[in-house]
Formats: sequence, C-alpha cells, structure tokens
Amino acid sequence: MKTLIYILSFITFTACDKDDNTTKDPTFSLPPETQTGANTFGVTINGKVYIPRDPTGVSVGPTAKGMIFWGAPDNVSWNEIEVVDGASNTGFQMIIHLQNLQSIGTSQYNLKQSNFHNQIDSTPNNHIYFKIWDGNINNYAYYGSVEDQGIINVFKFQGSLTQNWILSGNFSGKFVRYNNPNDFITITDGRFDLNLNTLPNHPFP
Repeated sequence: MKTLIYILSFITFTACDKDDNTTKDPTFSLPPETQTGANTFGVTINGKVYIPRDPTGVSVGPTAKGMIFWGAPDNVSWNEIEVVDGASNTGFQMIIHLQNLQSIGTSQYNLKQSNFHNQIDSTPNNHIYFKIWDGNINNYAYYGSVEDQGIINVFKFQGSLTQNWILSGNFSGKFVRYNNPNDFITITDGRFDLNLNTLPNHPFP
C-alpha cells in the first residue's frame, strides 16, 4: 500500500460516485488569473467550465476536498494538484503532475505523454490527465497530455510553511483519449492560484 504525504495533513480520498441529482450541476465561469493565493482553479473542456467542488455522497470520506496539493516541502521529485468536482451530477477529476517543481522565478514545464497514473505510479515527467463524463457511452472518459504538445506555466511559487505559500500558474495543451489515439481535446485556458497554507481548510461548495 503506498503512503501518500499531504502537504500539511494526511487526507484519504475516495473516488466520487455519479450523483443523479442534476440540480447540482450548474454552469460555472472561469475564475480570474491571479497570483494572490486565492485558492481558485478553472478550465474549459468541450465548452464546459470545471471548477473544484468538495465531494458529497456516502462513498466519500469526510475530509475529501475539491482541491488537494500532494507532496511535501522537502520533496523535490514530484508534487501534484488534484482537482475534483464531486458535487455535480457527473463529476470531474484532474491530476496535474509536476516533476521537480522549482521555487525561484517563473518556470515553464513542457507536458509529456501521460501514463494515466498519479503519485509514485506516475511517469517521472510533467503531465496532466483527467476524466469527464461521456454521455455517448454513459461512462467516464480519460484524457492525457500528449508528448511536447502542452505547457504548464508557473508564475509564482514562493512563501513558507507558515505564511503565504503561493503556487499560481496556467496550463494548455492537447490531450488524447485513453485507448483512442484519434480522439483529442484541446485546452487553452486552464489556470490555478493556490495558497498552500490555507488550501486544506478552504471550502469548495
């Protein structure tokens, strides 16, 4: 069993089941791109905006969150931003895997081919993968980054364990469907602005 180290506290996350209450699936707008530690995330996929929402339902543990930063302050090998919309009728999950995250100045990371695994099972490269609901198959579809056809820009990564530890940036790229090399999604507007000190207790309704 692999041990997961959460940046400030240990959190066990269980995948959210599909919720049939369609009234929980409103339309959202992208948050502004900021570098203040606003604890925001947004991305448009196939014309729909996704944001973090704390999971609900009997299958989810009480500490599960809409957005989690995995890793440790002295862990320079990898860190991850996990984003979940667990309150919508179909849900959403994205993993942004950052390898050797740098804390000095602005950094740009080329996206590599995703292996659709996270944490220690991830490929040792910068990559992104996500799952969205596909009504055509009445199930979830997985998409992962394509080799050298996307970027993550980190505009700010500074602070300390006790004050204003901010990670902000944006991402874009081309993503291919798992087991279907002819099905692509292009993302142009992904963005995140995290305060790693306050994120564990920040609500995502």
